[in-house]
Amino acid sequence: MKKKITRMLALCLIAFLLLPAFSAAALGVSIDDGADALRAQWRRDEGPKQSGFSLDYSYFEPQAAAKEKLPLFVFMPGAGEGTYEGKELIKNNFYKWSGEEYQSRVTDAAGAYLLILRAPEPIYFDTCPVESIHAAIMDFVSRYNVDKTRVYLFGWCLGENGALKTALAHPDDYAGIALFSGRRAISGSEAQTLRDMAIWILGCTGDTYSVYGIYTAPSWSNVRAVGDPAKRRLTSCTSAPRAAAIFNHNLWNLAEEDYSADAQTFYEDLSTVNGAGRTVKAPSFIDWFTRWSTDAQEEAPSVSGAFLQRISAFIRALLALIVRLLG
Repeated sequence: MKKKITRMLALCLIAFLLLPAFSAAALGVSIDDGADALRAQWRRDEGPKQSGFSLDYSYFEPQAAAKEKLPLFVFMPGAGEGTYEGKELIKNNFYKWSGEEYQSRVTDAAGAYLLILRAPEPIYFDTCPVESIHAAIMDFVSRYNVDKTRVYLFGWCLGENGALKTALAHPDDYAGIALFSGRRAISGSEAQTLRDMAIWILGCTGDTYSVYGIYTAPSWSNVRAVGDPAKRRLTSCTSAPRAAAIFNHNLWNLAEEDYSADAQTFYEDLSTVNGAGRTVKAPSFIDWFTRWSTDAQEEAPSVSGAFLQRISAFIRALLALIVRLLG
């Protein structure tokens, strides 16, 4: 009897140590299952008509949404990603965030909603009415179990303009914003409007379209001058992958891969610093943004909270395995 108990305890310990890979296999679709399996989890919908436009989008709803309120990431793509319905899901790689490996990185929640808006080109996000964008997002928030204090906007290229102007028009509704290779500088007064948000700006000094000195540098100077330095991040590099005909433009691949080691190899002189100028050694978009809410004060979850979150995930994974074995 003692041998059986010892063996069972040993198996539980091994499962606990292997929790990240184990929970991904037990609880949902893994990125190892491939793009088709991940995209099959997504659905499409459309926001209400506002200012003459109704924006459609692709979205992902985690299984845990039935039990708890979850954060929401909203993505606004650049030009060429909205010429037909559904293209916003296949033109970029943010579908990977619906994989359990990525979902497990959400702080203090068992996953996050994902929503990729589509600009009905030739109307792009820089010219799309801001109220049309905001209406689509808020309509989604009202119909799903979204944590309203943790809604985050990500925009790249022309989508950066859409994300920024939406945050500026409705600062109380968004907890954070990530701006990639944008063509709209943030002024000092606009930085004051965004002062309570978590802000991550990304730019390449070699970008031939979104010129670093015109857009990225002044934006960073203004946003780091106000608010909590811990809620500010700047990622810069001297070279990056090209986007279509634009050299050194694709910074959003870092976010698609959540700043993985593989993604970093495509950039030269890559660095990320916080508002105090300190180097961030292990950046993660998912973990960092979901630490913040519109009423959050701490940069990181407490040790006890993180431990309880891991224990909870372990128990769920163990129960899922037992059910699978019994079935």
